[in-house]
Formats: sequence, structure tokens, C-alpha cells
Amino acid sequence: LPTQEDLAGLRRRLQRVKALAQMTQLSSVPAGASTDLQSRLEQVRQLELQIREKKARSRATSGAQPTGDIGAAAPAAEAGSEKPPAYQRFHNLAQDLPPGLTLPYKFKVLAEMFRSVDTIAGMLFNRAETITFAKVKQGVQDMMRKQFEERHMGQIKAVYPTSYRLRQEKNIPAFGNGVKKSDYQLTLEPVLGEEEKVDGRPHLSASRLLERRKEFNRNLVNIVKQHHKAFMAALSPPMVVPEEKLTRWHPRFNVDEVPDISPAELPRPPQEDRLTTAQEVLSTARGMLTPKVSQ
Repeated sequence: LPTQEDLAGLRRRLQRVKALAQMTQLSSVPAGASTDLQSRLEQVRQLELQIREKKARSRATSGAQPTGDIGAAAPAAEAGSEKPPAYQRFHNLAQDLPPGLTLPYKFKVLAEMFRSVDTIAGMLFNRAETITFAKVKQGVQDMMRKQFEERHMGQIKAVYPTSYRLRQEKNIPAFGNGVKKSDYQLTLEPVLGEEEKVDGRPHLSASRLLERRKEFNRNLVNIVKQHHKAFMAALSPPMVVPEEKLTRWHPRFNVDEVPDISPAELPRPPQEDRLTTAQEVLSTARGMLTPKVSQ
């Protein structure tokens, strides 16, 4: 293959010959010109042809791929044909929602309530304290300056059923909240995986709180999508848009008119017979006595 030095040498020789031709001012070669000048002009033409051929060969050589690279690329192509892992194939499901899929105001408030509940419950849970609804209610109201009732907790449970495990428990220490220790109280326990442990006990980390928050928001958007789908089907003519291609709501779809979320049923304290009057106490005591004693 020609090197850069060979090409440079040929160019210098060509320039010298052209300079000589200019000095002699030979615009054309007459029929009776000397044999020496004709041979020099022929050399110039040959040099030009050689330079062009070498340039063409150098371009063709640089554009060709070595055989070793082809052999190395084959395993890479085979490796690329393998099925990618799940966290890559379903990466879009874990991303933030498109900006066009806005939520109703009441859904945004509920999402903020869930974030506040998760923040308070996470602190109590990581301190190994029993999470009662009374503690969470007071904390959420202090953070949001909004009323937080059991109905909102039922809505959270309806949107994200696997977020908390709810129970009615008693014999929970109560300090100055007007609740007796013997009374039943609604308790919350975050549902975590077996791998989410620190020092052998479950731990609600900041990254897990963020994942739960995103999951709650996705569930809210999915609820709105169902109402949007029904709205599109009622149009004339009906319209069908795949959910994965939906980036914004229909212009005539009023997001804020989406119905409120029906609260899920929360655990209720077990029914206990309570004696309220003296007559009920006597009747109950009489029923517990034997016939001889009652006479």
C-alpha cells in the first residue's frame, strides 16, 4: 500500500515538472517539438495517473473492514440477540408519568395525604412503635393543615391495597389522648418484603418510601384512565387509544369531574356486650347464678 511519504514525493515531482512547463511557457506541444519535452510531458501525465490510482486504493482500503473485526462482531451480535433482563424491558413502567396525564385536584390531595401518612408511619415503624390511626391523624393534619379522617384512610387502602396491613388492637399504651388502654384502636403496619430488613427487622427506607409514592400515583392515573376510556367509548364515533400510547387526556374530558374514590372497608372493633344500667347488671348477674341461689 502507498505510504504518505510516497504520495508526498510524487506530488513534489509533479510540481517541479509543472513549474518547468510554465517557465518554458508551453501551452501546447507543436508537432516539431523535441523528443525530450514530449517525454517529460508524458511523465507528468503518468505521475498524475499514479497519484489518482493510489488515492483511490487508499480510500478503498480504509473503508474495508478487517476480517478480524468481522469475527469479533459475530459473537457481539449473538449476545445482543439475547432477551434483555426484566428491569430493562419494563423500565418504562417505573418512570414518572407523562406531564399531560394530570390528576384531579382531589386525587392530588389524596396523594399528598398518602405521602404524609407514609412519612409518619415510616418514622414510627423504624422506631418499633405501634402505629395507631390517632397518631397518624394528628401528624397528617399538622403537616397538611387539612382534616384527615378514617374515610381518607379507606380511600388510600382502595387505591393501594397492599400498602398497609390494618388491624383493630387493644392494650396499646396511650398518653393523654383520651383513649383507654383497654379500648380497641385502628393500627397500621407497612407491608414490606423479606429483603427489606436492617439488623434482622423490617425497615422502611427512604428509597422504598419513594417507590411506594410512585406506585400510589400510578394507581391514581390508572383509575382516571378507566374513566377516560369510558368517555372515549361514549363519543360518536367511539375512539380507542392504547394505554401505552396515551400521553394526554381528550380536550373534552373534564378531569375534575372524575368521581371520588369509594373508601375500602376498614376493620371494626369486635362487638362487646356492655352493661349501661343497673337493671342490665342485675339481669346478667341473675343469669349467672344457679337456680338454688337465685331463689
